[in-house]
Amino acid sequence: MKKKLAIIGASTGQYPICLKARELGIETSCFAWEQGAVCKDIVDHFYPISIFDMDKIVEVCKSIGVEGVVSNASDSTADVVAYVAEMLHLNGTPYKTVISLHDKYYVRSLTESIDGLGSPRNYRYEGMDLHIYPCVVKPCTGRAKKGVSFARDESEFEDAISYASIDNDSGIIVEEFIEGKELSIESISFHGKHTVIQVTDKDSSSAPHFVELGHHQPADISERLRSKIDIVIPRLLSAMGYTDGASHIEVKYKGDDLYLIEANLRGGGDDISNKLVFMSSGIDYLKCMIDVALNQFVEPVKMASGGFAGIYYLTKQTSYLLPFFEEATGKDWLIQKEIHSGDLKESHSNYERDGFLLYFSDHKITPKN
Repeated sequence: MKKKLAIIGASTGQYPICLKARELGIETSCFAWEQGAVCKDIVDHFYPISIFDMDKIVEVCKSIGVEGVVSNASDSTADVVAYVAEMLHLNGTPYKTVISLHDKYYVRSLTESIDGLGSPRNYRYEGMDLHIYPCVVKPCTGRAKKGVSFARDESEFEDAISYASIDNDSGIIVEEFIEGKELSIESISFHGKHTVIQVTDKDSSSAPHFVELGHHQPADISERLRSKIDIVIPRLLSAMGYTDGASHIEVKYKGDDLYLIEANLRGGGDDISNKLVFMSSGIDYLKCMIDVALNQFVEPVKMASGGFAGIYYLTKQTSYLLPFFEEATGKDWLIQKEIHSGDLKESHSNYERDGFLLYFSDHKITPKN
């Protein structure tokens, strides 16, 4: 008999996990607003219920005998997954834990003493400038780099506070700016045991907003640092109380020193978890998420050697990539390319992009090769 899986959300971000569930022969029930529900036609049952009507979703899932609930690459749907799973006694991280971990300042308080993980000086802004310069200012529960700014002095600090305050009622955290390169780490957790799946190099814009402009796997880091990540990230997730599901941890490193930037309780967006991880590692990350939800997860075996996968984003900041995008047509490494507009706009968050290029090869693809 087919397993029964609930999928929260029906936007493009959930499309790959809906396809994966269908590929695995799982009976799927999808919950979302009907408008823009691109997953509607690839699931077995579609329920036009807002993801914010969580008790209604619980009621329907209970009546049809759902055995697991899942989503990916979205903080909002991850909250609903935790709530529905808890109400139906299915596998997942407790709802209260998931909600509390959205607060970046609270996460800092939980993880400041983890062996092997540095923590920048920080404070919750309550009207006083404590003069930690240079610093990064951001909403306590922001996402996709929205509301994030860099400040070198008092004048820039005032502007950063104003920017972080837009559409934000969660408070503001001020953190010491850490020099170094940024990475993101994809992992999977099951019953409190955590496995690092892949590490991603990030291309980011400069100050003030640090927008993500590209991702590349595997990260170009030393074996020593990779081994340290495999040890430190499970410590971090355990300290946070996270037990089941995917996670996307953002860190900076300088030499072998690691510093936590943010912890996200879902697979990485920007096709990191939906496409790049499988291409670069051979590990079916989406299947891992589904198996955790259905309480049948078995730790995956990594390939001895994978390929190189990555994505470049087109914005005003990356206008220099236009010739690279144009010349990529017909290349054997090109997986997908889209240019949405020739009028490139400056990106202030990860939501503002004018195109992308996705590649897979036996080496990292750069504009020079």
